Amino acid sequence: MLKESRRFFRKIPYNFRLFLAVILQGIVSGLSGIFLHYLLEMVESLAFGQSEHHTGFLTDGVSSSRIGLSLIIVGLSSSLVWYFLQKRSKIYSIKDQMKDETSQYKLHFLRQLFHSIWQIIAVGGGAPIGKEAAPREIGALFAGPIGKICTLSMKDRIFLLACGAGAGLAAVYQVPLTSVFFVFETLGIALSIKRFVLVGLTTYVSTYIAGLVISDQALYQISAITWSLKEIWIIPLLLLFLTPLAWLFGRLSKAASSNRIKDKRILLTLPSAFLFLAGLASYFPHLLGNGRMMAQEVLNGSSGKTVLLLFILKALVVLITLWAGAYGGTLTPSFALGIAGAALLGIILGGDSQLTMLLLGSVCFLSVTLRAPLSATGLVIGFTGIGLDSLPYLLITAFLAYDFAKMLDSFPWGSILCQKSKNKVIR
Repeated sequence: MLKESRRFFRKIPYNFRLFLAVILQGIVSGLSGIFLHYLLEMVESLAFGQSEHHTGFLTDGVSSSRIGLSLIIVGLSSSLVWYFLQKRSKIYSIKDQMKDETSQYKLHFLRQLFHSIWQIIAVGGGAPIGKEAAPREIGALFAGPIGKICTLSMKDRIFLLACGAGAGLAAVYQVPLTSVFFVFETLGIALSIKRFVLVGLTTYVSTYIAGLVISDQALYQISAITWSLKEIWIIPLLLLFLTPLAWLFGRLSKAASSNRIKDKRILLTLPSAFLFLAGLASYFPHLLGNGRMMAQEVLNGSSGKTVLLLFILKALVVLITLWAGAYGGTLTPSFALGIAGAALLGIILGGDSQLTMLLLGSVCFLSVTLRAPLSATGLVIGFTGIGLDSLPYLLITAFLAYDFAKMLDSFPWGSILCQKSKNKVIR
């Protein structure tokens, strides 16, 4: 069957073959998005008796004992799943698959697929990390077989992997144009008109297919807001306050992921991390999940003490969970942290935080952690449903935060710390 398919595609002109591969990739990614949507709903219903898609806050009306039991079960099962998945073979990231030297690796398809699916199960059960990595990974995973069937060149197979990642993101969040920017900003794909069109075709097909089930309504409920030049004065303050925090969170989350526990220790560390989370959730249930509940809580209005604790604890549990062995994204947690951070700044300044300020904080944080200012801007607009009159303010904040973060990258922190250590020793 496979050989016959390849023979059929070889008879088709190459450019049309690439076009068909892109369309097929969009369809598969869209269907995958639908599957993950229903899977998340099912897991949330089992864990908490309700789904986040049908209620404002997932944990509202749910007893602490049920929340704790769900987290313990998810922690124990996740430790076993990820231990055995990684015992005999490596789990490859999207970027690993796109490297020339690793693109030839024969991934264990089912193992890689189950790994991505389990991320959704973990988030549905209360894990404090993002769900966005799973649809991107599944989209990229299916790009391999599609590229082989369509007999694409190795270069275009790698490009199709990037298309699959963008299509997966577009499907679950219904953000096709933003996902195009995401592909070129984060995956290192060289920009050209042809590639821009092909990526856009993939993301829009995926969005349309998934949109038959997944709503394109804004994820966050906010009141109508008006943007004006009065918002300009707050941007420098937000940048000075939030960018270093976002930069630090980004560095620490990458370090946690790079040093993630994968051996037998995961059988202890990951359940312990979820047990710690269960203890915190009895007081702060909005810490659970990908950050949507926390962001909405801050948007609705919270006390300064609550916002401060949510900001610190959310960052902490994300880092601990990743280090302890779990897999997941930091996109939606970064969005929530940006909103909470902006609210903190508003409290420090002695006034009520305006919605415009909170959204500027979210795009600032996202731009730094994603290192993708255009994607960050598009995600904030897509998540909140705000009008295009916000675009200039969000873009300015996103690009300035991005440039500020690059300055922090180039600063010789290691040399300074080493010098301080030497001075202490001398003294």
